[in-house]
This record gives sequence, structure tokens and C-alpha cells, in this order.
Amino acid sequence: MSKTRRQSLIVNNFFTLASIVMISIVIVLYSKFIVGDKNVTKEEVTPLSCEKEIFSTSKVYNQKLLNDSIKALDKGFYKLNGQYVKSIHSKSIIEEFITLNEIDSFYIEAISSKPKEDINKFLTIEYEIIENDKKDPNKKSKECKICSGSIMTSFKADKTEIFRFYIDFNLYDKDEIKRRIDCTIKAYENNVKKI
Repeated sequence: MSKTRRQSLIVNNFFTLASIVMISIVIVLYSKFIVGDKNVTKEEVTPLSCEKEIFSTSKVYNQKLLNDSIKALDKGFYKLNGQYVKSIHSKSIIEEFITLNEIDSFYIEAISSKPKEDINKFLTIEYEIIENDKKDPNKKSKECKICSGSIMTSFKADKTEIFRFYIDFNLYDKDEIKRRIDCTIKAYENNVKKI
């Protein structure tokens, strides 16, 4: 009788082990091939050389929308919306130095396609030319001691922010500002996940 029990126990253990192995394989395959495809994850992005030249920072808010938005940008389905953030404690000269139309032209040149007119759905590119207020007593950031200002660019689909890029510029030099805007567009494209 004990021999029969022992054989049934061995058979029982074998089928239990086989069941555990099969269930594990099914779970691994399911999680890798079925569930894994639905999540868009952020690839590691290597910063561009222009981002390393001067202080800059970027943030992706929605990777899926960012990936989709590149098509709209390439086809010219975008609108530019710019403004100045002038210094309060120092004399403001940014408006006299460069116009928003000139800055718009820098963005259009960096994007390599003109924005289309009369479109219903588009990517909004909002930017601020921020003048460095060197005499501001409440200034917390010590990052920009010698810089003249910075450019904050926000890419939005409808009203949802999908990507933001901030970069400083050292001088009131139109060529430098143009290079910083070119870097902004390249950083945006660099953060799009290559699918």
C-alpha cells in the first residue's frame, strides 16, 4: 500500500511542477507580447551638444502625444504664439532689440516648413523671451549670472502641454537667439520616440 501512495505522490508532484512551469511561461509571454505593446515608454534621450553649451532643461509631459505631434509639425499644422517677459527692476531693452516677428521667422526656419493658414487642428508652440532682470532683489536662481535672458518654449496639443524646453542666451545677439531656437526644435525632435 505504501508503494502505491509513493507512486501517486510522485505523479502528483510531477503534474504540479509541470503546471507551474506552463503557467509561468504563459504569464511571461502575455506580459511581454500582449500587455507590453500598449504602454509607450520613454526611451533614454541623449542630450544634444547644443543643450550642453549653456544651461537648458526639458520635460516631456505626454510621450504619446509628443510622438504623434511630430507629424503635425512636419506638415505645417502648427501655430506660433510668442510674448516677452520684460525685466521690471532693470531697464527693459528686449522689445527694442528683437521683434516677435523675427523670432517667429527663426522658429519657422528651424522647423523647415511654414505654418498653414485656416486649420482646425494644430500644434501650438508658445514661447516666451524672458529678459534677465539682474537688479531683481528676489531673484532666486544663480544659474544665469552673465546671461541676458532665456527662451521658454511649450508645445501643446489643444490645451494639453506635451513638451517644454528652456534655454538661456548670453548676449543680445540675434544669431545666438536663432541658434538657441534651432536647438529648441532639435531637442523637441530628439525627444520624439523613434518607432
